Amino acid sequence: MWSVSGSAGGSGCRNYVGTVLAKWTRGVHPFVVWSMYSDDGDKWECGAGDYCDTIREASEIFANRAKTQPGHRVSWFEQIERMEQTSYEHSAE
Repeated sequence: MWSVSGSAGGSGCRNYVGTVLAKWTRGVHPFVVWSMYSDDGDKWECGAGDYCDTIREASEIFANRAKTQPGHRVSWFEQIERMEQTSYEHSAE
């Protein structure tokens, strides 16, 4: 999930800035929240990551960075995790 806002640009500012909460499969922590930047809105750079053990923690960081409320994001990600776990359990049988 992501949140983007345009900026005035100029003076070294990027035209688009935002925040992304992602499921992370390459490391120890299953979730990451990055700041993201773009000049054109098509190609993005990410940095300043917070790596999290729980979706609740990641959702709170995302909400703080994106200046939104955590709420439904947690339940949405928990729903996906339940579906993935069920799928994994069935494939192991």
